[in-house]
Amino acid sequence: MRAPYDFAIRKTDHELKLEKDAIVKSFLPYYKKNESSGENIGEKVKDEYNQYRSHVSGDTAVFLNSRSAENQRILLNIFRRIYENGIIEINDIYKDKPADFLIHIVDGNIISMQPKATLKTLIQAKVSARRDIEKEIDKGAYLFPLVDVMLEPNIFYDQALSNEFLEQESKRISPNDGLVRKGDIIITRNSTISKDTYQKLVSLRELYEADNSSNLSYFKSFLAYFLFISVILMFYVLYVRTYVREVFLIFKKMLFMHLWIVMYVILTYFIIKSNTLDLLMIPFCIAPIVIKNFYNQRLAFFTLIAILTIVALFGPVTKDFIIMQVTAGIMVVILTKETRYWSRFFLLLLFLLGTYIFTYLFLTYIKSNSLSDFNMNSIWWLCLNVFLTLLAYPLIPLLERLFGFTSGITLAELSDLNNDLLKELSIKTPGTFQHVLHVATLAEAAAEKIGSNSSMARVGALYHDIGKMKQPFIYTENQTNVNPHDALDHVTSAKLIIEHVPEGVKIAKKYGLPNIIIDFIKTHHGTTKVEFFYRKFVKEHAEHAVDEKVFTYPGPRPRTKEQVIVMLADTVEAAVRSLVNPTEEEINDMVDKLIHAKIEGGQLDRSEITFEDVQTCIRVFKAMLLNMNHIRVAYPDPIEGEK
Repeated sequence: MRAPYDFAIRKTDHELKLEKDAIVKSFLPYYKKNESSGENIGEKVKDEYNQYRSHVSGDTAVFLNSRSAENQRILLNIFRRIYENGIIEINDIYKDKPADFLIHIVDGNIISMQPKATLKTLIQAKVSARRDIEKEIDKGAYLFPLVDVMLEPNIFYDQALSNEFLEQESKRISPNDGLVRKGDIIITRNSTISKDTYQKLVSLRELYEADNSSNLSYFKSFLAYFLFISVILMFYVLYVRTYVREVFLIFKKMLFMHLWIVMYVILTYFIIKSNTLDLLMIPFCIAPIVIKNFYNQRLAFFTLIAILTIVALFGPVTKDFIIMQVTAGIMVVILTKETRYWSRFFLLLLFLLGTYIFTYLFLTYIKSNSLSDFNMNSIWWLCLNVFLTLLAYPLIPLLERLFGFTSGITLAELSDLNNDLLKELSIKTPGTFQHVLHVATLAEAAAEKIGSNSSMARVGALYHDIGKMKQPFIYTENQTNVNPHDALDHVTSAKLIIEHVPEGVKIAKKYGLPNIIIDFIKTHHGTTKVEFFYRKFVKEHAEHAVDEKVFTYPGPRPRTKEQVIVMLADTVEAAVRSLVNPTEEEINDMVDKLIHAKIEGGQLDRSEITFEDVQTCIRVFKAMLLNMNHIRVAYPDPIEGEK
């Protein structure tokens, strides 16, 4: 049998044990010198001497008082010399070692080796001190009690340091005893298995099993991570498909949502690898702030939960960390309204910092019923987190350009009546301009009432009729005394009226309006007919079949709540404007009739709006149209003879 690859010959357990025992037997322990024992020795001698003197009488008191300064000086010199040489504490492990047994002495940053015999025990140090006192002072025995009080060991056995160096020595033991090269003969057929041959076979088997076990373990771990993350992402996709279908149906939007998860996973990985940064600095709240700006708060919060769940798999994420991030996420989702105003955005960040700090202090307190474990470094990391959250503001327009979204910042710019396109609309089609302003007011109020995006509804209403700029006098609101339709047949008139939708799309694309605003132009008439000319044509050609497509807008029908609101507001505003001195009852009847016709015609079938939302919009439209048309109470005629 030949070796399939290079491998080391493993030592037996018995051999490794013998080597470890030999290291323990020959190991030189580490003792640490306590520098504080010799500090302020002069003050200690003085204090102990005076205290001792105050408690004695007779000859001892006379001796102590008569030679006070000299006695203290001699004692100080003796004690200093003894402490400098060192007094070792007896250790049970090494007490029976011979006198020449070496030990390590750690004195500050210096490590030296000394024979055990050169160091005095406490008993030896006291004997030596008494002997030195008797040599230098007549009747020195009176000072012996001070020796017992003052002297104590200052060299102690350091168990932790000894274990550390012993472990290092043990790690140097090689687990291998030789090497077998690839192709070397391990054993031949029918040969006797020697001790060395047996160990080679055992080493080869262990290496083979370890390789297979390691690969299998890695594969199992990878598979478990992959399956769990796949389940989380599946739930996330199902949520988007169910509740935010307009995101699910567009690849670019789904890519945008998943990139947040990937970005935070990568960021978490690198911060963990850095060993100097803290996970608390990761600005997780950027994701819900940006996502809510483009979509809604439910999607923003659900995305944050998905991110935190997956991130928790890749690092030492604690329960407290998750609680802090979820709490902060709830706060920003609730309070984030519009990021187009710096003042509101900074206020949001202040609330975010307050939420982080409050949650951190609360969690710290409930763990130990005190703030003793409070770590100021964590607060600084949280401050950096909030500072980095400022990136959400410049990220919004950047992501808007990359993914074709429309943010509140862009909507604010588009709603400015001084921009070039709306100025052109006001000049070329003054009647239409007044109409779109009224529709925008109605749509914004209704959207606000039902909790929809009022800014989006307003901007969509402002631009829905820009196609009328091509031939403004075709439309009633821009006419004076001449109606060009009087000279045209009904089919041509209908085609000209319908033309403002595709023309509006062309103008919008020319001026670079976002697709979401262009959708308002396409859907504000849905697939309804140009009823005025259609009915006239049917009346005049009753005996012929009528091609309804000629009189029908191309659509599509509105999908979003905002698109529906603009369609309804456009319809009721134009109709009520056509009434001459309408009463409140006439306005209410007109609104009910027109919106009922839209519902009956299936224009709202594919939209997200609910019946309750529609009823709310009707109430808003009625109230605002009454105000716009200045409906007042009709006063009765005066009674005859009344002044």
